[in-house]
Amino acid sequence: MKKQILPIIIVAASLLFTSCGLGTNGMSTTGSSTSPSTTESVASAGASILNDLLGSLLSKTITERSFIGTWTYQSPEVRFESENLLSKAGGSVMASSIEKKLDSYLGKIGITKGVTTFTFKSDKTYIIQTKGKTISSGTYTYDQSNQMLSMQGTFGLMNQSCLVGMDGTNLCLLYDADKLLSVMNSAASVLGQANSTLGSVASVFGNNYNGMKVGFSLAK
Repeated sequence: MKKQILPIIIVAASLLFTSCGLGTNGMSTTGSSTSPSTTESVASAGASILNDLLGSLLSKTITERSFIGTWTYQSPEVRFESENLLSKAGGSVMASSIEKKLDSYLGKIGITKGVTTFTFKSDKTYIIQTKGKTISSGTYTYDQSNQMLSMQGTFGLMNQSCLVGMDGTNLCLLYDADKLLSVMNSAASVLGQANSTLGSVASVFGNNYNGMKVGFSLAK
């Protein structure tokens, strides 16, 4: 009789574990495979982090020839130099918030989507225009090894240096945050716009924006 009871107990225990989603090693079998929604969320988060990092933007070497032509301003661009800084800044939410607020300030001084253009010519001259007005013009040099574009404005006005990267088919010009503020201030002066709001722009970046690059996303 005892010999018959033992197999019955084993079978019953096996059924109990199975019904609870547990394997014979006591681990959950229902939780061992990641649900599609969880996998998609993880993948989405990973892609978002990658998109906010400067390295992903500069992974493709940009030649001078590739950015020659006329590009139209689309939106602000924010990138972080490291995942650690991105984490401290609040990640993608912070980047989106900065881009939205910055777009508003740029609009106030006259830099608007589909209107402001950046033209780079093969003779190493450039011109930045909006609504028929020239914001800056002069010559440029490009250091391909560092992907650094330097623009020297006529009479030394509005000199600027920025990193050049490609996000899909869009050309991105990225500055140190304080350098972009200087460019915006100069643009506001040239366009005859009140630049009293620019002091508020600095607060958008926070008190410490080292390691963060900010600039323009341009499309042909």
